[in-house]
Amino acid sequence: MEKKVTPFAGQSSFAKEINSLVQTLSKNNASVLLIGERGTGKRLIAQHIHFSAAKNFGYFFEINCRSFTEAQVLGAFETVSKLIAYNQQITLFVCFADLLSQTLQSAFLELIKKSTEKGLCLKLISSVEKPLENAVSAGSFRSDLYCRLNSVVLNTVPLRQRKEDIIPIAETYLASFAKKSGYDFTSFSDGAKKAMLEHFWQGNVDELINAVQRAFIVGEPPVIGESDLALVSKTFGAGETIEKLTEDKSLKTAIDSFKREYLIKILEENNWNQTKTAQILGIQRTYVIRLMNELQIRR
Repeated sequence: MEKKVTPFAGQSSFAKEINSLVQTLSKNNASVLLIGERGTGKRLIAQHIHFSAAKNFGYFFEINCRSFTEAQVLGAFETVSKLIAYNQQITLFVCFADLLSQTLQSAFLELIKKSTEKGLCLKLISSVEKPLENAVSAGSFRSDLYCRLNSVVLNTVPLRQRKEDIIPIAETYLASFAKKSGYDFTSFSDGAKKAMLEHFWQGNVDELINAVQRAFIVGEPPVIGESDLALVSKTFGAGETIEKLTEDKSLKTAIDSFKREYLIKILEENNWNQTKTAQILGIQRTYVIRLMNELQIRR
């Protein structure tokens, strides 16, 4: 049975790139590692990759390592293993893969090896909030498992860094909720749109979806107003760069914000040439790439 997945809406270069990559990734067995903040659409991307190739991968199996106990994860791996034994085609989506214990990492690796022996009938998609290199270097994440998971690495971009996607995403879910609920909401007021564009979106797309759902409960059709969304926005003045980027007041966040802005500035000055940027900063090119991944910098 064909499954319809909510489209990865948006007008940003990130949204367009994802929609293009999904078609490519759905046609091969390359493992995919999704890196990014919670709520940036990693699950939706995984679903798109799977259902775009539904004829080849019949089952979409999700394991959430944050909410599952170790016993539950082991049980899930055993279930997938049994399905593989019967030559079933499966997409296995492992959320918060960095939280896997050493025991679970070993079990996961054995599952992958078994799939390989059966002819790669297992499509692997994993997600983490931060790059795994540090965990691998520290020995808390197995390097052989990491190599199996990261054939293709996709960094998901926070919603606040792609504001052109906010209204299209909100309108997509407005139409979806209206169809499911029967409430005749048709649009957002200008004030509601302005509030959404100015909001920080700490919870990214998940927070946006929740705001639209709330508006359906408290609002009056046909237009969703600013107050229906219950968003708290702030106007930023000169010299408030760090505060504009984040509501987190920790020193690490402030330093990361500065590093991100400065690295983007140098990259732009050198037409995004990583080698020249590394020379100017006095660091290795590999470290520039690592910083771009950690700070979620995309051209």
